[in-house]
Amino acid sequence: MEITVDPELYCPIINDEGFYIDMCPSFILHGIRCPCGTRTDHIFNSKLKFKQHINSVKHNKWLAILNLEKNNYYKENIKLKDTIKEQREIIAKMEIENTRLININKFLDEKIFKNNQQIITTDLLDLNNIN
Repeated sequence: MEITVDPELYCPIINDEGFYIDMCPSFILHGIRCPCGTRTDHIFNSKLKFKQHINSVKHNKWLAILNLEKNNYYKENIKLKDTIKEQREIIAKMEIENTRLININKFLDEKIFKNNQQIITTDLLDLNNIN
């Protein structure tokens, strides 16, 4: 069994004025992925390569769009929290129903196998009288 460590997901920080700005992490242990979409699923393993990436035109364009639409992220966050809450309730109901069905299944299995077991009895005293 191997232990794998996923790379970190880069997230720009918010400055005092409330705008997203890039801040390169001090060190990169297991790689870092940028969600800007310019290099899908690319993992940056060094600080130098990541600095070059955050200075690229496409990454800066993504950051500008992020600053223009930050209110939408707040709304999306609220919707996602509601969805998670609803899904947790659904999962809890399904677990209860699953437990109920497991118990019914156990009961029926016991009832079926109990009725199908045939008890064979032999009179051991009669064994001596067999020729």
